[in-house]
Amino acid sequence: MKKFLIVGLTLLVALMSSNGVWPSEAAAQRNLPYTFFFTHYELLGDPNDPEGVRHNSTGKPFAEAPDDSRITISGKGGWDPTSRTARGGGRYTIKDASGEVSSRGSWRVTGFSSFEQLDGWWGMGPKFKEKGWQGAPGSPSFSGFLTVKVNLEDQGDGTLVAWCLMPEVLERHPHLAKPDGHAGDGISLTGDGFDFTDFGENEMSMEGVMFYSTDPASDGYVLTSDGHTIRNLASDSPESSATATSGAAASASPLPPSGGTPLVSVLGLVATLTLVGSGAAAMVLLRRGSS
Repeated sequence: MKKFLIVGLTLLVALMSSNGVWPSEAAAQRNLPYTFFFTHYELLGDPNDPEGVRHNSTGKPFAEAPDDSRITISGKGGWDPTSRTARGGGRYTIKDASGEVSSRGSWRVTGFSSFEQLDGWWGMGPKFKEKGWQGAPGSPSFSGFLTVKVNLEDQGDGTLVAWCLMPEVLERHPHLAKPDGHAGDGISLTGDGFDFTDFGENEMSMEGVMFYSTDPASDGYVLTSDGHTIRNLASDSPESSATATSGAAASASPLPPSGGTPLVSVLGLVATLTLVGSGAAAMVLLRRGSS
């Protein structure tokens, strides 16, 4: 009888695995209070004066190493600061300085380190709309820095820092631009065998990160039925980041200077465009660079 039960359980496990009964990454993400998506931002309408933005879950943020190799990652995940757990993953590709693929494979989240929430959103005016909201209906979104432990297939363990920095965030927290050298969303990935910490070029692109909460009372910004984003009025303290950090003094790992496009010239150009009434064009240049 015991032997029969063991054989039966073995067959059941095999059937579950072959038929995809084990929880998918999407299901695991839904079971966590906070989620992240690597996102491609698609401007709607005139690129120099966009009427809105679409969030696509096909984002491929990247960072470079001192030897000019580059890692590009895709995927999604989630975290729970109370239990200090995190799950998720996706795919990665590493190219050497010549552009040849040197390694590719899957990556997965193995642990939670910290999250620091920051206040601010697009700041593009009341007519600016957002589409492709990746969170559940009514879910708040927010900017900040997420730090998780990861494992890269054939590369080993490391630390991934991913951040979402909307234009208003950079205005309200000027130290992020100078001296920290930030201009937008990005990633940093370090480990025993890799050191991808030059995020400058990605921050001037349309590849980024979006964070969401499954708690409708969380601090952040929510999407209205007509596609506009407003501050979440269900939150008792909109300036606080205590919800996302669970009261812990959590902060993102320190990041090195970008080494990308000089921020002074870009921000100076943005300021000039703003003065002549072209704030939307300034946002595009902030994301894409001055070229």
